Amino acid sequence: MAQVSYLDVFWFVPNLIGYTRVGLAAAAVFGMYYEHPFLTFVAYGISEFLDVADGYYARKLGQCSKLGEVLDMVTDRCTTTVLLVYLAQLYQSNMLALLFCFIVSLDISSHYMQMYSQLVTGKTNHKEMGDDSHWILKAYYTDRRVLFAFCFGNEAFFLLLYLNKYLPTYALYLSVPLTLAAFPISFIKNAINVVQLYESASDLARLDAAEINKNKK
Repeated sequence: MAQVSYLDVFWFVPNLIGYTRVGLAAAAVFGMYYEHPFLTFVAYGISEFLDVADGYYARKLGQCSKLGEVLDMVTDRCTTTVLLVYLAQLYQSNMLALLFCFIVSLDISSHYMQMYSQLVTGKTNHKEMGDDSHWILKAYYTDRRVLFAFCFGNEAFFLLLYLNKYLPTYALYLSVPLTLAAFPISFIKNAINVVQLYESASDLARLDAAEINKNKK
């Protein structure tokens, strides 16, 4: 079998999907700031569905890679952050702006802390759960259907908040109930982020304590 070079990894199918997601995210941002809500909705929505496709093809084609994993997580964090920042401007409410800033900070910090703690404890990726992992995180990460449902519902809630500002009145009769239906999913998703942040911080603190006690001997 031919050896795989680092350049080959850049051309893995799931990574090509990842680059497409980056381009779609850029199109969505363009649509936000140039008042093209349909473009934003379509580009952002397709990007979220491709988030499922990259993982599927990585497993199917045997093309799982560290590059793809990080690209996927960074793209997720960036797209969500940009949308929430724009929502803070769109709704012009100090209280909502503070809430969106909190969600952005929680999202980034919990995922970074989780990834770092998994790497230093010998795990292969931030979704790998051990027997001692919190039951909420195991339920969230080990069943892809659960993971997809919460991620999709969370992003749908934010995207509907954006869309509601541009839809005609008659369309709000459908979009507002959908927004309300997505809200509890988004709430639970962010509560899981709180658990993730605490558990990963605790794992790092345990490692620190063990290392300090070892050096005292």
